[in-house]
Formats: sequence, structure tokens, C-alpha cells
Amino acid sequence: MIEISNEQIERVNAVMHGVQGGAEKVFYNAINRALGTVRTTAGEQIREVYAISQRDLRAESNIRLKKANRNDLVGEISFAGCKIPLYRFNVSPKQPTRGLKVKAAVLKTRSQVEFEQAFIARMQSGHIGMFERKASKRLPIKEFLGPSVADMAGNSVVLEQVENAAQETINKRIDHEMTRILNGYGG
Repeated sequence: MIEISNEQIERVNAVMHGVQGGAEKVFYNAINRALGTVRTTAGEQIREVYAISQRDLRAESNIRLKKANRNDLVGEISFAGCKIPLYRFNVSPKQPTRGLKVKAAVLKTRSQVEFEQAFIARMQSGHIGMFERKASKRLPIKEFLGPSVADMAGNSVVLEQVENAAQETINKRIDHEMTRILNGYGG
């Protein structure tokens, strides 16, 4: 969780004392800028840890943003979505082929693992994925799935980097917003 310290609050209140609603403007502008930093940094850090492209990550993510305003100085960001097909990670081969063993890796730091019964197929809908059929040819196939965007964003390495970047943005933006408002911009 990102927080604004009591010292920062007291300092902003002291500096912005003569400006009507000045302290609130400083805080909600700084918070909203930090939300943008969280969104960007989360995507960058997920791609640093997981073997997924930006295009695939963006296609599978559902990010909700609640910006702070003058009456509610709390901003929220949430990551949601279903599990991502394993095919979108580091998989070889990438195209449907017969007879080749399928290998896959979710994390960038791990080597690909071979799957015995797996195959790459294109469905009638056009969806390409990594599937498995157990036992007989009459049984239905099952698609392999990787983690969801929320799971990846909750990774301790990713989360630590995102929190650090957001806190740094808050600290920088508070001074910037005070200067901006005192110079007659934005309010």
C-alpha cells in the first residue's frame, strides 16, 4: 500500500494554507499520477518476470482505475481477468504441427518444460492454443492455462517494484504540484 506520511501532510497544509482547496488539489493530482505509474510499472515488471509479450498481456488484462478527487482522496487500481492460455507464454512450436513435442515456460528465468501429451491446435473459432487429450481419442481435450494478470501482478517481486515506483512518484509529485498551484497553474 502506498501512503502519504504525516510530515508530508503537515508540510503541504502549511505551504498551501492561503490557497482555497490547495492541499486537496496537491494530493489528488499526486495520487492520480501515481496510479498511472502503477499501471505502467506493473506491465513492465510483469514482462520482466513472466515470458509474455506486451500485446498478449494487454489483450488478457482488465484494469480498473478509481481516481482520487477533491472529496475522496483515495485512489484505487485493481487487476482482474481470467487465466491466460499457456500458449501466450514461451511455447514452442508456435504453430499447429504434427509429431513435435510441445515445450512451455511461464517464467523468463526458467527453461521450457516438455509436455508428453500436449499439442498445438487451431480451433474452428480461429483460437490457437496448447491442448491435451487424456487416454482415448473420444475424450474431450483440455487447454493448458497459465496465471491470470491479477496473479502475475500479485507476485512479490512485481508488487515490490510497483510499490516503490508509486511511492517515488507520490514523493516527487507532491513538491511539483505545490509549485504548480502556487505559480497559478491548475487551480
